[in-house]
Amino acid sequence: MIRDERKVTTIVLILEDAFTDYAKDIAHSVAHSIMSGKNLRLIMVAGRQDNGRDPADPVHRYRSMYNAIYSMNARVKFDGLLFTFPNLIGVDGDLFGDIPKVYIAAEKENELTVNYDNEMGIREALDFLVRIKGFTKICMLGGRDDNGDAQKRKACFCNYLAEAGLPYTESQYEKTDMSVNTHEAAARLLSRNPDVQAVFCVNDPAAVGLYDVMRSHGKVPGKDIYVFGFDNAAMAAQMVPPLASIGTDGVTVGQKALQILLDKISGQDVTSAVVPTRLFGRDSFEYETYEITTRDILKVDSSFIYNFFDDCFYRYGNEVVDAKDIDFKRLFYEILSRMMSAIKNRYMDEKQFGKIKRLIDIFFENGAMRYTDANKFVRSMSRLQGSMNETYRGIRANQYNNRLFSYMKDKAIQAQAFAKSMETKGYNDGRNRNFEYMINTVNYGFTKEQAIENLIQHFDETGFHRAALYLFDKPVRYRSHDEAIPDLISLKCVLKDGNLFVIPKERGECTLSEIFTRSEIPHSDMGYTSYPLFYGNYLFGILVSDINRSMMETGEYLSFQLGRALYTNLMFRN
Repeated sequence: MIRDERKVTTIVLILEDAFTDYAKDIAHSVAHSIMSGKNLRLIMVAGRQDNGRDPADPVHRYRSMYNAIYSMNARVKFDGLLFTFPNLIGVDGDLFGDIPKVYIAAEKENELTVNYDNEMGIREALDFLVRIKGFTKICMLGGRDDNGDAQKRKACFCNYLAEAGLPYTESQYEKTDMSVNTHEAAARLLSRNPDVQAVFCVNDPAAVGLYDVMRSHGKVPGKDIYVFGFDNAAMAAQMVPPLASIGTDGVTVGQKALQILLDKISGQDVTSAVVPTRLFGRDSFEYETYEITTRDILKVDSSFIYNFFDDCFYRYGNEVVDAKDIDFKRLFYEILSRMMSAIKNRYMDEKQFGKIKRLIDIFFENGAMRYTDANKFVRSMSRLQGSMNETYRGIRANQYNNRLFSYMKDKAIQAQAFAKSMETKGYNDGRNRNFEYMINTVNYGFTKEQAIENLIQHFDETGFHRAALYLFDKPVRYRSHDEAIPDLISLKCVLKDGNLFVIPKERGECTLSEIFTRSEIPHSDMGYTSYPLFYGNYLFGILVSDINRSMMETGEYLSFQLGRALYTNLMFRN
């Protein structure tokens, strides 16, 4: 049974390596934008970056098999395509036919693209280092030769140094694969440049190896050497010390690309776009974009409070907020304006204190910390607290305000710790449930038919919460995207909020183009993603799951374990 989808616009988001922070941030921004639109559905298709050529290389063989997901999803009926990371070998927009496309962070001639304004953020960071700090020796950990953004960022870096009259040689540059495995490259760069004062990393993951090498040499980012990255991914705030990073300002590349694509689908004239960027300062590179003055505090200036919020809760401006959701910006204004008014009037009593404290509880209990990081919040609050205390020293209102500031900092740290513990718990629960699934399904006393039935009956132990299991009638031997994949597939079972529903055989058969439109699959506000079920050179089917950050983290592992279970039960039984 198929839903009536005539009024639904289906958008496909093509990614590689969905477990990276960059990919998760793009998927998050697009998915939340989709949620705000009527009759929009998002399908995410994520493969693996594969530059391998040697058929004997097991890593290349694994990634090639994983990328079968592109060939299978190319048969799905959809209305528009968002394509990021177009360096995938053998995968291009042509695979998906002649439909409206927008390429994200890519240079494609005669195609619609959305790119970072690399120069804006890089110039802001280098201006501060050169003109304010007076640095003269700055180096760069660069990226891959086949990555357009990496090469543009290097050009921006070199051009700025030339304009500033600073010497530059290739010894100040070291390229990386843009992953966290940059230790050797970082060690070479620091060895050649013992007097380096700052290092620009082409992206945030590249800074991980640099941090480790610096630590082994007894150097601290932000104290001995300034360090900043690019993308402002979630990992930047989680590093120790937190990494300063260049990120989008006001709108993400994913949001802008979706807007252009929907306008294109509706028949409007559209053009490629460039998204502005700025530097987000953290401990590895302390940087503030504004001053806190006595005048701002005593005036209880609304523009100052809103600007302060935008800087501190920098992710909020990139979210699509539903009208029924709490307006965190307005709530933050209520909190700070009351605290500032108390300083202006030199008065606060226990009743006013209690009301403000209750507003703070509402602010944090509804998830305000999703839009910032604890380090950024605490540092911003400490600056504001210091300025308030300096305005009128010793007044009782300051004593109440200091209690409120301490309360906010504690709530922020508690919220971050709780979010992290829940993320870890979800990850561990998923792996533990999957381990139980493997134990319960690898029983060599079964026939093939019994084994498949057993796999289906225990599907709720996989670790997925909302998902659908599709299987081919028999295993498909597959080596590259040029090979034929059967069009017919069968829906075996679904999980709805963890509850298992087995689909009768006579109702399960469908085509690959229908895998996201079956009426049985669980509803998802944010959309769906799919994983190839394979092991070795054999494809067994497709796993469809809802899009959520947890599944982007663990979905590949869980689906791989399911593929291994299918291989064991289908290839070695009578």
